[in-house]
Amino acid sequence: MFFALSVASAYILTNIDGLFAFLALASTGRRLAAVAGFLLAQVVVIGGALVVGGGAAILAPADLGLLGIVPVALGFREVLRNRRRTEQPEEKSAPPGSIIGAVALFLALSTDTFVLMAAFFADTKPDLDRFVLSGALMAVAVLLGLGIGLNRLLKPSAKTEKFFERLAPLVMIAAGLYILMDTQTDGF
Repeated sequence: MFFALSVASAYILTNIDGLFAFLALASTGRRLAAVAGFLLAQVVVIGGALVVGGGAAILAPADLGLLGIVPVALGFREVLRNRRRTEQPEEKSAPPGSIIGAVALFLALSTDTFVLMAAFFADTKPDLDRFVLSGALMAVAVLLGLGIGLNRLLKPSAKTEKFFERLAPLVMIAAGLYILMDTQTDGF
């Protein structure tokens, strides 16, 4: 059980950026997209890490860092959208929030978690994989609970929505640049 808690701790620590991205998305009225995108991305990360865990030597970690391009592109797209919104008269409608865009964002922010989990699955005996998996699932539950709880504490108002609407693209751009710089893509 201690091993599962260690895995959960490592998983949470590699997903702090995802928690902030979750808050940024959820606080702009895209809570459903944030929850669904986060959960789908974590299924892909954990499932992919489980599959790749055995063949970790084949995986090119340098290429994973290129996923940082996704949040940078999404962030710039949102900055441009925000600019156009300020130029046009404001319509009061709920933002649709793309689940696919949220999944792409969370996947791009989860490359370090993917590599970590693949290493856990690759380096443990097959009979201990259940502890790795249970630790990952505990971490996902904690992160989702924290994200939803913190979002409720923020008590979204028109002012906070506008603030996070402007902040969210910058968070995406910063996270993408971090992913590009803090991986083996440093050699580019």
